Amino acid sequence: MTTFEKITAAIEPFGYPYVPDFYTGSADCWFTYNYVSDLGMNYGDDGPETIIVKVQVHLYLPISEDFAALKNQVRSALFQQEFTFPKVTVSIDEGGEHRHIVFECDTEEEVT
Repeated sequence: MTTFEKITAAIEPFGYPYVPDFYTGSADCWFTYNYVSDLGMNYGDDGPETIIVKVQVHLYLPISEDFAALKNQVRSALFQQEFTFPKVTVSIDEGGEHRHIVFECDTEEEVT
């Protein structure tokens, strides 16, 4: 399973739209996700044996919505998909209309 397939397996059950990088739809709540870094590890025989991928998953929801339980559920869903336990950052978007929750975590991929 690819890194993005693991992300979608984690967030799809929440029922919000999700896309890589930038959402252009009209929903009140949505997810986006992106790579932060992708680097080889565990070198042997002149090449990496694994790849460590750091990703961010972004959740946007209306500022008035209670987010604490949802934040914990998303973090748990990512962890269950074999990501490291996510670091979570909560902020308000520039327009002041949406809460922006960032889940940053790593996963391991095999070299193909």
